[in-house]
Amino acid sequence: MVLYRTGRASGTMSDHWCNPHCPSQHNRQTRSRPVTKSNVHDPIEMPVPSIVPPDSRQFTTPWRAFVIVAGSSFSTLVLELVMGRVLAPAIGVSLYTWTAVIGVVLGGIALGNDIGGRLARRLSPGPILEWALLGSAAWTLAIAGIAQVFSIDDLAMGLPPLVRLMVLVTACGFLPCILLGTTGPLVTHQLMATRDLNDAGPVVGRLNAVGTAGSIVGAFGTGFVFVPLFGTRTTLALVAVTLTMLGLASNPSSGRRSVRTGITVGLWAVAAWVVVSASFTHAIEVDAASRRLSGGRDQMASSPCLVESAYSCIRIDWSSVGQDDFGTMRLDRAIQGRTAPDAPRLLLSPISQALGDMIVSAGITSAGWADADPTPRPLHALFIGGGSYTLPRYLEAIAPGSRIDVIELDPDVTAVAMRWLGVRLGGPVNALPTDGDRSGIIAHHADARQTIRRLPDAYYDVVIGDAFSDFAVPWHLTTVEFTREVHRVLRPDGRYAVNVIDGWPGGRFLPAFMHSLEVVFPEADVLATAVPGMEEYDLLQNWVATAGSVAIDANRLASQVRPGLSDGRTGTEPSRGRLVARDVRPEERERSDTWAEAPPWRPVARQVPALTDDRAPVDWYLASRVTG
Repeated sequence: MVLYRTGRASGTMSDHWCNPHCPSQHNRQTRSRPVTKSNVHDPIEMPVPSIVPPDSRQFTTPWRAFVIVAGSSFSTLVLELVMGRVLAPAIGVSLYTWTAVIGVVLGGIALGNDIGGRLARRLSPGPILEWALLGSAAWTLAIAGIAQVFSIDDLAMGLPPLVRLMVLVTACGFLPCILLGTTGPLVTHQLMATRDLNDAGPVVGRLNAVGTAGSIVGAFGTGFVFVPLFGTRTTLALVAVTLTMLGLASNPSSGRRSVRTGITVGLWAVAAWVVVSASFTHAIEVDAASRRLSGGRDQMASSPCLVESAYSCIRIDWSSVGQDDFGTMRLDRAIQGRTAPDAPRLLLSPISQALGDMIVSAGITSAGWADADPTPRPLHALFIGGGSYTLPRYLEAIAPGSRIDVIELDPDVTAVAMRWLGVRLGGPVNALPTDGDRSGIIAHHADARQTIRRLPDAYYDVVIGDAFSDFAVPWHLTTVEFTREVHRVLRPDGRYAVNVIDGWPGGRFLPAFMHSLEVVFPEADVLATAVPGMEEYDLLQNWVATAGSVAIDANRLASQVRPGLSDGRTGTEPSRGRLVARDVRPEERERSDTWAEAPPWRPVARQVPALTDDRAPVDWYLASRVTG
């Protein structure tokens, strides 16, 4: 077949190549000449690769393309960040959570890029863009409902944790990311249809730059503005409105006016309903909590959040034990503590009772507390993690005048505890121990690693660590370097006790953490809080990892009196923490309460490297929790 060059000089995108029988009107009106060896290298006659001609829906100005690319990239980043927050009540917040979210989002974008590129060559890009953006807007509005079904109705609860994690994240985010991923290739193809190939580099570069800028705005806007000010559901509604407007702008010449108007009005109506319902549901939560606090028996509504802070979804579940109402604070899916607003001396859970034992032990060794002393001497105590403020309120109640510093990262957690759980601060927030003569509870709203550097040496009788949950462990609070800071602020006879959640003997986080304690402190011990007689200790449960200048005296621990623990109430009898043997020596067997159920921990701890700032694979050690 002989090919003929038709039209004007090359360089215009309207030039094309055809055979002598080409039916185009342009070819019939233009004299053609064959390509020969003598003119094949003529720059004027060099062939130009073909691009599908633009149709009536093409972008006539680049600003429309830039707005669509920036808006879709902005929306994708907002969805990625908000999705992790929306699903937190169901799956928690951990390295695995964000790995799943980021992986699903990137996978959806990659698949969408490929689909968009293929469709751009076969169909008119305008309608595809329109429906992709409107479809992603509709699914964005559904994300909050999907997350609600999974987290509240316990859908997929029977699946293995890792499978459940992937199912939830995929159900919420995969489809909208595919749809948004198609926009880049479609916009690029349609924009280049009106331009020379020599402009491809600058055009694609500008589109990528604009898309990245939109992603940056979405990232900073979500973290610093949208979620803190509006909450996750309202943020999703705003994204849906944005995508709807982009969908209309992507295909301005569409003739389906009535259909487009109906879809737009419908999406905006649903978005408005999401915003109003979010505010209404929050009002119900606050009202129910207020009635419960004032003596009512109404249960809290099953909304995910009482307060949605910059860090977590905060809620309080109420229950009654005897004559007392207990509030259980949850941050995302993790329980942070249970406390009775009107009875701070009551400790209900085994872990709070075991940590209460450590406070009393510190009072005995450091402040000379005696059994049955009605007015123990005040202590200097540091609590890493506030949550429900159960233990700080307990110490304040049994030893009035104690100086209690509580490091709680989230100010909203403290605000909720003050409003509904009976917490009263004894001074201004972030007041240092050296800032005058003060007593009571002082909250420090900052990271514990930063705050502890500002605290004085050898000041505290006891340091209690209660910042770990079952899914999320701030690894920088587990290392040898942080433990040295704790040792620095403790008095020589002070005690450090930490709530560690792991399984034993199968777990590796507990022995690694104990190894870190032994690097810094002369003595370290483990207390089990499981119910005596459990057939298997190798389950997820609370352990107390404690360290100090002296070992735990098992006999003293069994006989010491915790002031006001039960206050004569039924159903709140104390359950003692059970000492786990360090090694296989006969004397360790004699002092251990769990020899038959839990093997000694030190042989394994010596084989597991201590946790350091350079290497602290805490999430890896806890991997069995999401893969089992």
